Amino acid sequence: MTKQDKSFIPDAGLEHAIDLLRHTPPEQVELPVTFSEHGIGELETLDLLAPHVLGSATYLDSPNALAHMDPPTPWITWATTLWNSRLNQNLLHPATAPFAIKAERKVIEWLAPFFGMNGGHMCSGSSVANLTALWTARDTKQIEKIVASKAAHISIEKAARILGLPYGQIATKSVGQIDPEKLGDISNACLVLTAGTTATGVIDSLELVGQAKWSHVDAAWAGPLRLSPDYADLLDGIEKADSIAVSAHKWFFQPKDSALIMFREPEMANPAIS
Repeated sequence: MTKQDKSFIPDAGLEHAIDLLRHTPPEQVELPVTFSEHGIGELETLDLLAPHVLGSATYLDSPNALAHMDPPTPWITWATTLWNSRLNQNLLHPATAPFAIKAERKVIEWLAPFFGMNGGHMCSGSSVANLTALWTARDTKQIEKIVASKAAHISIEKAARILGLPYGQIATKSVGQIDPEKLGDISNACLVLTAGTTATGVIDSLELVGQAKWSHVDAAWAGPLRLSPDYADLLDGIEKADSIAVSAHKWFFQPKDSALIMFREPEMANPAIS
């Protein structure tokens, strides 16, 4: 690659890609059966893929797209995603991402207070956010097991298996909330409460926060309600949690994959996950 390589500088191809986004050709051409030895070029690739990628996609801003929690994305996220792809920053070191690191810290600084948290970081999805929280609970509080409702996201059970900890599924009440009477002894456990279950959006009773050795709230879905003047009180009690996971690619309307993990005591959490 050299500075003269047109594949690495902006040219008319980017404008063509935007035109295809606005006006997707309906005709689909079958994708090549074999891998091309010399390639077909960027513009031809866009023309080949656009009817498949854009024409066959599920458009989440359609009035018919109500069955799932995935939101559409505003156009500004399309632009910033383009910038991000161009720059390909690595947040491991300031030398490779001088502004991106500052931006991440600023986002956490803005959002964490809404949840009563004092720090955290962004990650690639709530499954990773949940794993990060439970990893911290294991290494800082020496929890002996993880418990959550039967309606909890599958990532909680997977995290328990990765961490080598026993996992207890607690029965739910008729409305889908975790049943406090079925908890048993959780004095040495991490209790995971869900704010917005995957199937029905139910919020566990956050009055249970603080009853276990570590309390984590998986607020992947309903977490952004905390920023709503009308509905923030639905999550009252979340501020007492030790950790909270929130998906940015749900009700924060960001592109996949994007999430936040936040801690009440980041100075304790950071050494465990760094």
